[in-house]
Amino acid sequence: MMETMKPEIISRETIKPSSPTPHSKRIYKLSLLDQLTAGSYVPIIFFYQNKEGNNNNSTISSGLKKSLSETLTHYYPLAGRIIDGATIECNDEGACFTEARVKSHVEEFLKHHEDWNLKLFMPDEVGRKGWDKRSLLIIQITLFSCGGIAIGMRIAHEVADIAAISAFLNDWAATMTHKSGKEISAELTRFFPPSDSVSMPQALPDKGNLVRKRFIFDSIKLDKLKAKATRPGVGNPTGVEVVAALIYRCAVAAESKVTSGFLKPSTFTQVVNLRKRIIPRLPEKSFGNMSWFYAIQTAEESEMEFPALVGQLKAGLADFCDSIGKNLTRQELIQLLFREDAKAHFNDDQHINKYICTSWCRSSLYEADFGWGKPIWLGHAGSGSKNLICLNDTREGDGIEAFVTLEQQEMALFERDEELLQFCYLL
Repeated sequence: MMETMKPEIISRETIKPSSPTPHSKRIYKLSLLDQLTAGSYVPIIFFYQNKEGNNNNSTISSGLKKSLSETLTHYYPLAGRIIDGATIECNDEGACFTEARVKSHVEEFLKHHEDWNLKLFMPDEVGRKGWDKRSLLIIQITLFSCGGIAIGMRIAHEVADIAAISAFLNDWAATMTHKSGKEISAELTRFFPPSDSVSMPQALPDKGNLVRKRFIFDSIKLDKLKAKATRPGVGNPTGVEVVAALIYRCAVAAESKVTSGFLKPSTFTQVVNLRKRIIPRLPEKSFGNMSWFYAIQTAEESEMEFPALVGQLKAGLADFCDSIGKNLTRQELIQLLFREDAKAHFNDDQHINKYICTSWCRSSLYEADFGWGKPIWLGHAGSGSKNLICLNDTREGDGIEAFVTLEQQEMALFERDEELLQFCYLL
């Protein structure tokens, strides 16, 4: 089964923009938020059935490469290279592109896939095969024998967050179907100018035996979870708030059982998209990282009660949005982003457990139609960092998938937590 499932690499090449980047745009300055984003890749994968589209492998491959080349003229930083901690040289060196084929059916693969074989459909991490270590976009397309298609990609996180990535993917798909895209805006640098004193952090691999599992919260269970969270002062909690709170509660419980048996102080950090919250409003095609976070801290058993956690998350977000939604000067905005709760995220105290949650929910990722229909599934395709929670919509849009990464011993307890399993099932 594994040999049948393993894709065969057909070709590797570099895709360059179809038109040269004008000299006036050759130097692209990263924003301060870009600089503060760890130098890692966002790994994402899409699967398509392609029941009604063209099943000719050569036509599909050439169409994807041609449309990618045209799209890169609008997203020119992705074809460039980072030359220092604050600058991309938009030199049109291009994106790395791999084509593979596999003797398998896409629906059958998705029924049985696990993290280890999902990675087979992702491009090699830059540098492992001698590729340019500074490539900002690397892609692998895999053509299934049934006509299905997988598109796996890694985009440098210091260049784009999930909202920017979603815009790029949808514009690439639109170009493939002969619709025109729009050029990006580089306005983020004006809002958050780079700093010479900030060095770009590098994402280091976590030590220990990490395990990642996927949990599905369907619409019925999600409604029950929301009802459980509702109390005076906690009205209309969102799906992200209740799922994040439950996972945090159960993960902390598992950690305490594995280690001391006592509840340790913990922080829970929630990433927030600032694009529609900041004043003045940013241009629609603002490219780069426009996400930040707020954090809650817990140390007492009473703070870990489920409704209390949901209440803390709601209050934290409301306070953050109220502050960020004011017409602030750039300096005031930067000071706000580094307020006390944000500092907790950077605290290196080994006696404090840190959890981070990022949400792709309500993005337009599932809208990316290359002419074969919308994806039948998409997901975060990385191994995950310790205590990382990545949330995404289900295909139907009414449920939530949660990718959770924990230490192996903690995951063994977490995935059997009776409270957790009342509201989700494990894949």
